[in-house]
Amino acid sequence: MSAALELRDLHVAFGGNRVLEGVDLGFGSGFNGLIGPNGAGKTTIFNVVSGYVAPSQGAVLLAGEDLANRGQSARVAAGIGRTFQAPRLVLDASVMENTLLGLQQRYRWGHLAELLRLPWARAEERQARQTCMDMLERFGLADAAHAEADSLPLGSQKLVEVARALVAEPQVVLLDEPAAGLGADDVTVLLRGLRGIAAESELCIVIIEHDLQLVTSLCPYIAVLDFGRIISEGGPDDVTHDPAVIEAYLGHGFAARLEAESLGVAMADAAAGAD
Repeated sequence: MSAALELRDLHVAFGGNRVLEGVDLGFGSGFNGLIGPNGAGKTTIFNVVSGYVAPSQGAVLLAGEDLANRGQSARVAAGIGRTFQAPRLVLDASVMENTLLGLQQRYRWGHLAELLRLPWARAEERQARQTCMDMLERFGLADAAHAEADSLPLGSQKLVEVARALVAEPQVVLLDEPAAGLGADDVTVLLRGLRGIAAESELCIVIIEHDLQLVTSLCPYIAVLDFGRIISEGGPDDVTHDPAVIEAYLGHGFAARLEAESLGVAMADAAAGAD
């Protein structure tokens, strides 16, 4: 599988604090998980990819193209979308207006044409609004399209930010703890929307998430970061049974539960064989 997003030998240091040390990763289309303890450097990776932080060494490649000389807006235009741990919405603007911001890099006509209400600018605006409404529908937000963002609960605000990140059809979308603070119903809506889009496209989705059950059920590929280094990567079973991951992140209680579950399955299989 070719990598839609590739990180090569990334190093980041803030003062004397080394945050990333030699990170090499490749994320393909579909769902990819990035997990690890707090402070491991996960959000720093997202900040490097989206242009908020410049690495001291290394490269970020999108579909094989080095993004080193591209700023934040240029990376969005190239096909990188992202969300943040806390939603960054214009709170006194409507849900629709916030979502439309995700399309601003794709407008062909400038604000003057829009202000003059020129026919082609009006047609473009109508299309943009329909595109946004379709995306909001995917995440159960169509009825709230004209409500102000600050009137929505936190869970719905996070869904608005996901919709905004996806509306421009990026090649890669980085979701920073998208399920944190969401109730069960909102998580269901989030996953239904993401799975639908992933099934219809070659979108590469990279998720930072502390809900291990969500990550292991959703992501066939998971990378584990600890103290700025990748300590494990592979399928869910590979990383959750890796002693280095158990020691650094999951804890020995998790390992004991895994052993108990494995023993239970073995006993059930033996009982079934005896029958």
